[in-house]
Amino acid sequence: MAEEKFKCSDCGKLFDTKESMMQHKKDSHAVAETKKKSSVSRGKILMYVVILLVVVGIVGIVYWSLSGTSNTSATINTFDFSFVPFQGNASAKINIIEFADYQCPICQQFFANTEPQITKDYVDTGKVKFYFMDFTVLGSDSQTLAQGAWCANEQNLYFAYHDYIYSNQGPENSGWATPDKVKNLTANIQGLNIQQFDSCLDNRTYQQRIKQLLDVGGNSGVSGTPTFFIGNNNTGYVTLVGNQLYSVFQQTIDSQLAKVS
Repeated sequence: MAEEKFKCSDCGKLFDTKESMMQHKKDSHAVAETKKKSSVSRGKILMYVVILLVVVGIVGIVYWSLSGTSNTSATINTFDFSFVPFQGNASAKINIIEFADYQCPICQQFFANTEPQITKDYVDTGKVKFYFMDFTVLGSDSQTLAQGAWCANEQNLYFAYHDYIYSNQGPENSGWATPDKVKNLTANIQGLNIQQFDSCLDNRTYQQRIKQLLDVGGNSGVSGTPTFFIGNNNTGYVTLVGNQLYSVFQQTIDSQLAKVS
């Protein structure tokens, strides 16, 4: 009678005893399995690292597009902003023209962090005029907010509206700026005739004005918000994109002021 052999289920090799077969599996195949699992784990880690790098790259691109640090020179001879209200001394020879969206969070950061210093150093001192021009790129609520600014302008409250909206900005496209909510929100603006404002907003009185401003911005090379033009039609404009450091604005404004002094 043939002696019973014990066969390894992994490689088919025969052994005289079960103990020797089990020891063989432990010594040979357990190590191979560990290496296999280790290789798979390294592969997964590498895949996760690649995915992470791609995500970081995308986030970086989005952040740059929103708060970029570009500045370019461009002479704009057909820049029509004569119908837009401004802050500052009418005799100031240098303009700061901001194209922005009331829903844009980066625009709100400029309003909260950088604009006050520019206003203090350049607008209030009569050195520059500051213009705000709607560039509605973030949806229908942005158009409602922009039309509201011009309805407020009928009552000489253009910048009071501008300041109040940015001070109470909600999350982008969250529904915080539907017509009814804008009417409720702006009821808190001191001196605003609510009935006149609501009627203006309901009638979409300035719908074409908002389209006009979008065309002006697009024809001037604006592709995102906020975008700033600093200068005048004689000296040309320097374009700044994003909520840049105050020092960048300061250097640009001073350079443009030197051309007209």
